[in-house]
Amino acid sequence: SGYRVSAPPRKRSENMKTKITSGISLVIPVYNEQDLVVPCLSRCVSSLSQDFETFEIIVVDDGSTDKTAEILESMALTENRIRPLKNLINLNFGCSVLRGMAAATLEYVVPNAIDLPLAPESLAPLVEQAEKCDILVLERTSYSGYVPWRILTSWTNRRLLKILFAHETKGTSDFNFTQIYRRSVLRKIWPLAKSPAFWNPEMIFRGRRLGLRIESRAVEYYPRKSGKGSFGKPHDIMWALYDMFRFRLLTIFRNSYGRAG
Repeated sequence: SGYRVSAPPRKRSENMKTKITSGISLVIPVYNEQDLVVPCLSRCVSSLSQDFETFEIIVVDDGSTDKTAEILESMALTENRIRPLKNLINLNFGCSVLRGMAAATLEYVVPNAIDLPLAPESLAPLVEQAEKCDILVLERTSYSGYVPWRILTSWTNRRLLKILFAHETKGTSDFNFTQIYRRSVLRKIWPLAKSPAFWNPEMIFRGRRLGLRIESRAVEYYPRKSGKGSFGKPHDIMWALYDMFRFRLLTIFRNSYGRAG
């Protein structure tokens, strides 16, 4: 593919022999990313194999029209811990990541993207911290690599969340990177939102309203090095605003914030 992955320094000692016994389900949506699939999944398998006794990588192909699906099926034949799922049509990132999370079978569920903005090498110490809570919210230490439009939309999104959900956002500044969820709580906090920018804030807000144990952890964000991301399109922004204001109305008019419908 010509895409070379430069892995960041490992967070745990390479000489550590004890693997984490808690199982991890890594969920990765993908759409027309044939050049990234092999290096991404190979790196994930290598890293998780060193740190975890049990893991699965659920890759949701969101109706790709290139060779993504073919490559995924080929990799799954030789690595049974890669579990490909296919959407018959393109449903967008939010729908795809939620489908992957619903299919998870192990104790901790971690959404990520195919360009690995969250380094798989950093997952072991994060899961160790997640064992003390129900949701571990990961907050970016920087937004390197963002174009001005993404910086503006990201800032606006964070301001709106703070204004509309002052109680739920207290003490946390970043709701749109990724989180580590204890799988046993997912059903309680399953979101109505399917938009790329509000499904994860809604899950965190539901968790806080239910009194779940939620902690935050600052992590390094690794910008995309090849290809072009798809976030920040006008359609996605309008979809997120709809989901955001709908949930705000629900918090006003309803007393129950568990799983809806």
